[in-house]
Amino acid sequence: MGLAGKPRLPLMTTMALGRAAQRVLATVLEEVTIMASVDAAKVRNVGVLGHGGTGKTMLIEHILHAAGVTNRLGSIEEKNTVCDYLEEELERQQTIAMKLVHLDWQGTRVHLVDHPGYVDFIGEVAASAPMLDGVVILVEATTGIQVGTDNAMRYANEHGTPRAIFVNKLDRENTDFDEVVARLQEAYGSQCVPLVVPVGEGEALSGVASVLSEEATDARIADLKASLVDAVAESDDALLEKYLEAGELSQEEFTQGLQQGIQAGKIVPILAGSVMRDIGVAELMDLIAKSFPTPLARKIVAKKGEEEVEVTPDPDGPFLGQVFRSVVDPFVGHLTFFRVLSGTLRSDSEFYNVTTSTKERTGKIYLMRGKEQTPVDAVGPGDLAAMTKLKNTHFGDTIAAPGTDMLLPPIVLPESMVKLAIVPKSRADEDKLGEALNGIAEEDPTFMHYRDSATGEHVVRGMGDLQLDILIDRMRRKYHVEAETQTPKVAFKETIRSKVEVQGKHKKQSGGRGQYGDVHLRLMPNERGAGYEFIDSIVGGVVPKQYIPHVDKGCQDALERGVIAGYPVVDVKVELFFGSYHEVDSSEMAFKIAASLAIQKGVKEANPCLLEPVMEIAVTVPEEFMGDVNGDLNSRRGRILGMEPVGGGRQCIRATAPEAEILRYSTDLRSMTGGRGSYTVRFDHYDEVPEHVAQGIIAEYEAQRKEEH
Repeated sequence: MGLAGKPRLPLMTTMALGRAAQRVLATVLEEVTIMASVDAAKVRNVGVLGHGGTGKTMLIEHILHAAGVTNRLGSIEEKNTVCDYLEEELERQQTIAMKLVHLDWQGTRVHLVDHPGYVDFIGEVAASAPMLDGVVILVEATTGIQVGTDNAMRYANEHGTPRAIFVNKLDRENTDFDEVVARLQEAYGSQCVPLVVPVGEGEALSGVASVLSEEATDARIADLKASLVDAVAESDDALLEKYLEAGELSQEEFTQGLQQGIQAGKIVPILAGSVMRDIGVAELMDLIAKSFPTPLARKIVAKKGEEEVEVTPDPDGPFLGQVFRSVVDPFVGHLTFFRVLSGTLRSDSEFYNVTTSTKERTGKIYLMRGKEQTPVDAVGPGDLAAMTKLKNTHFGDTIAAPGTDMLLPPIVLPESMVKLAIVPKSRADEDKLGEALNGIAEEDPTFMHYRDSATGEHVVRGMGDLQLDILIDRMRRKYHVEAETQTPKVAFKETIRSKVEVQGKHKKQSGGRGQYGDVHLRLMPNERGAGYEFIDSIVGGVVPKQYIPHVDKGCQDALERGVIAGYPVVDVKVELFFGSYHEVDSSEMAFKIAASLAIQKGVKEANPCLLEPVMEIAVTVPEEFMGDVNGDLNSRRGRILGMEPVGGGRQCIRATAPEAEILRYSTDLRSMTGGRGSYTVRFDHYDEVPEHVAQGIIAEYEAQRKEEH
C-alpha cells in the first residue's frame, strides 16, 4: 500500500506502462477506492483557517502531494494550485471562496475545506463552520496572532469545534516558536499546548519532534510533556482529582485523556512546521486522522415541529444533511455542496427538502478536489459532497430521506454592513442586472441586493469593499453585465415645525375653457412618525365635494416631491378650511395644482427642517481600542449609550449615530482596529439635521436644480 493507503503497482508493471495508460489506471484505482464503502469512523472533515498569507492553500497542496494524490506541487506564484483556480484568485493571488478537497490518508478519508483568510470573506467561514468536525488554524511564526486567528478561534469556540494550531514558516529568520506559544496561551488560554516542536530554528530548521516521543531525552521536551500532563488532568474533573491525589497519571489515563481533551476542544494542540519544506505536514495529518473526532461522535439537534430532538449519526439510519454552499461551474453547471450528518445518500435516488417542502432527484453525487469532481455512488456521515441540477435547494436547507420532518438549525451568517448603490451602464445592462445579482447572491449568501424604496436606488450589500469589488467584477465576467457602484444616498426627509395658513390659487385663461382652483390650507406639525393627515373642514360647499379628493392628492404629491431639498415631507397635518371655484373653469386638475402650490408655499413658511435616519450601532472591539472607537463615534455626531464586556478581552460599545456619518464605517473601523473590530447597525429613529449640516445639503440641492434648468 502507498503512503495514503492506495494500491501500488509493482515497479516493473509501472515501468512497462505508457504514461497515458498509467494515468488511466491511476484514475481507475482512485475510482475504486472512492466508490468503495467507507467506514464512517474513518472519515474526518476539517476546516483549514487562519489569516491571509499564513499558508493555508499551500498546506493543502503539500498534503495532497504527500498523500500521493498529485505528482507535483503547484504554487501561488505559478497559479497552478488545486484550490485557487477562480479567475479573481489567480489575478489577486489569494483565496476568495471556500474549496473542498478529499483524500485518503493511511486508510482515513479526509475532507479538507480551504477558507479565505481576508476578513471580507468571513462569511465563507461562517457558512461552513457548523459543518466541520475539526479545524486547523494556521499561524505564521513571523507575525503571530492576527485578526484571522481571532476569527478562526471565535468560530471554533462558538460551535464547540475541536481545533489544532499549526505554527508555519518556522524556517524564516527571526522566528521564535516558544514566543508564539506564549502569545497563543496568553490570548486563548493554557489549554493551548505544544504537541510537536521544531528541531532547530530559522534556516537551521531540520525537522520536528513529538512531545509524546518516548525516545526524546531533551529537558525542554520533558518540561513540555509535564505541561501537557497538567493540561490533560485539567480537562477532566475525574482525572484532575486522581492527579492531585497521586501526583501523576498512568500512561493509559494520559493517552485517553489527551484524546478526549482534543476531541472535546478542551485541549488545543500546537504543532510546529514549515509547509514549504514539508516539515510537520505528516505529523499534522496523523493528528487529524488519529485524534480528531469522527462524524459518529457528533451531537445533532434538530427540530420536529416545536420539539427539539437529538439525532444519533448512523450510516444505516434515515438520511439527514444540510446545504452550505452553491457554486456555478462553467462545465457541470449548478453545484450544491452539502454535508451528510446521518444515513446514506445514493446517486440517482431522491431526497426531501424539509425547508422548502419539496422532493428532489439527487442526480450525480461528487466528491470535490478543487475544481475537479469525482463521481461516487453514495456518501455517508461526515462526507462533504456536491450534487448537480437541483431546482429548489439552496443555502442552509435541510435535506433528508422522504418522510422526514426534522429541521436542522439555520446557518447563521454575519450581517453584511457595507452597502453601495449599483448603476447599470446601459439599458441592456439594466435589463440583465437583476438576474446577474441573483446569481451572485446564490453563490455568496452574505451578498444581497434590493431596491431602496426611500431613495429609489438599487443597493448591494456585502461584508466589505474588497468582496463587493470582486463580486461586481465576477458579474461582469460571468454574466456580461457592466455596472458602476457609488456611495448610496441617505434617505433624508423634510418636515415643518410651525403652524401656518396659506392660499394656493391656480387661474389660467388661454382661450376657450380656462382653469381655476383656489384652496386655503392650514399646515401643522404632526407627531414624529405619525405621517401625513388630511382634514376636510369645508362648509357651505365653497370647494365642491368632487374636488376635495384631488386637493388631498395634490397635497400628497407635492409633499412626496419635497420642497426645500427634494426629500419627502413627513409628519404634517393639512387642513382644507376654505376656497373658491368657478362653475365652468374649475376642474380636478386645477384644484390639484392649487393644492400643490399651497404646499410649496406653506412648507417654506412653516419653519421647515431636514430629518435624517439615526442608527443604533453596536461596535465590538478589543479593549485596547475602546478609546479610539469612542472618540471616533463622538466625531461622527454619535451618542454613546453604554459599554459591556462580551468575553475574550472584548467590549461592545452601543451608540446612536446618523446614517450619513457611518456609510463608510466598515473601512474606517478596520483601519482603527487592524481589522479586529466588528459592528452591527439597525435603524433607530429620525431626528433633525443640525442647521449647519442642513444648509450644506439644501445648497447642494439648489445648485443641482439651477444646473438642470
